Amino acid sequence: MAKSCVSRYCVDRFRVICELDDCKYGIQKISESIEIAYTTIHGWKMGTEPRHADGERLIKLWCKATGKSRKDLPVLNANCWWSYHL
Repeated sequence: MAKSCVSRYCVDRFRVICELDDCKYGIQKISESIEIAYTTIHGWKMGTEPRHADGERLIKLWCKATGKSRKDLPVLNANCWWSYHL
Protein backbone atom coordinates (compact mmCIF):
# COMPACT_ATOMS: atom_id res chain seq x y z
CA MET A 1 0.00 0.00 0.00
CA ALA A 2 1.38 3.41 -0.99
CA LYS A 3 1.88 6.02 1.69
CA SER A 4 0.00 9.27 1.40
CA CYS A 5 2.14 12.32 0.71
CA VAL A 6 -0.41 14.62 2.31
CA SER A 7 0.63 15.99 5.68
CA ARG A 8 -1.65 15.15 8.57
CA TYR A 9 -0.78 18.40 10.28
CA CYS A 10 -1.27 22.02 9.36
CA VAL A 11 -0.04 25.25 10.89
CA ASP A 12 -2.23 26.39 13.78
CA ARG A 13 -2.54 30.01 12.70
CA PHE A 14 -4.65 30.86 15.76
CA ARG A 15 -1.76 29.92 18.04
CA VAL A 16 0.82 31.52 15.73
CA ILE A 17 -1.06 34.83 15.88
CA CYS A 18 -1.57 34.52 19.67
CA GLU A 19 2.15 33.85 20.15
CA LEU A 20 2.94 36.89 18.01
CA ASP A 21 0.61 38.89 20.25
CA ASP A 22 2.62 37.64 23.26
CA CYS A 23 5.69 39.08 21.48
CA LYS A 24 3.97 42.49 21.22
CA TYR A 25 2.77 41.92 17.65
CA GLY A 26 -0.96 42.60 17.76
CA ILE A 27 -3.03 42.07 14.63
CA GLN A 28 -2.42 45.66 13.49
CA LYS A 29 1.36 45.30 13.83
CA ILE A 30 1.29 41.92 12.08
CA SER A 31 -0.73 43.51 9.29
CA GLU A 32 1.78 46.32 8.87
CA SER A 33 4.80 44.00 9.14
CA ILE A 34 3.73 41.57 6.43
CA GLU A 35 1.63 44.04 4.41
CA ILE A 36 -1.62 42.10 4.63
CA ALA A 37 -4.97 43.70 5.52
CA TYR A 38 -5.98 43.69 9.20
CA THR A 39 -9.27 41.97 8.35
CA THR A 40 -7.40 39.23 6.50
CA ILE A 41 -5.15 38.53 9.52
CA HIS A 42 -8.24 38.47 11.74
CA GLY A 43 -9.84 35.97 9.35
CA TRP A 44 -6.78 33.72 9.59
CA LYS A 45 -7.06 33.83 13.36
CA MET A 46 -10.66 32.67 13.00
CA GLY A 47 -9.65 29.75 10.81
CA THR A 48 -9.64 30.85 7.17
CA GLU A 49 -6.85 29.50 4.99
CA PRO A 50 -4.32 32.03 3.64
CA ARG A 51 -2.76 31.86 0.21
CA HIS A 52 0.53 29.97 0.43
CA ALA A 53 2.79 33.01 -0.05
CA ASP A 54 0.87 35.00 2.57
CA GLY A 55 1.04 32.13 5.06
CA GLU A 56 4.79 31.94 4.48
CA ARG A 57 5.11 35.65 5.33
CA LEU A 58 3.27 35.04 8.61
CA ILE A 59 5.56 32.10 9.40
CA LYS A 60 8.70 34.16 8.68
CA LEU A 61 7.45 36.90 11.00
CA TRP A 62 6.65 34.33 13.71
CA CYS A 63 10.17 32.85 13.42
CA LYS A 64 11.74 36.32 13.63
CA ALA A 65 9.59 37.48 16.57
CA THR A 66 9.83 34.31 18.66
CA GLY A 67 13.40 33.31 17.77
CA LYS A 68 12.12 29.80 16.99
CA SER A 69 12.54 27.76 13.82
CA ARG A 70 9.87 26.44 11.46
CA LYS A 71 10.09 23.02 13.08
CA ASP A 72 8.77 24.62 16.28
CA LEU A 73 5.61 25.97 14.62
CA PRO A 74 2.38 25.20 16.46
CA VAL A 75 0.52 22.60 14.43
CA LEU A 76 -2.99 21.26 14.35
CA ASN A 77 -3.99 17.74 13.43
CA ALA A 78 -5.64 18.07 10.02
CA ASN A 79 -8.43 15.78 11.20
CA CYS A 80 -9.35 18.39 13.83
CA TRP A 81 -10.34 21.12 11.36
CA TRP A 82 -13.58 21.55 13.30
CA SER A 83 -11.74 22.79 16.40
CA TYR A 84 -12.09 26.39 15.19
CA HIS A 85 -15.86 25.98 15.00
CA LEU A 86 -16.63 25.00 18.60
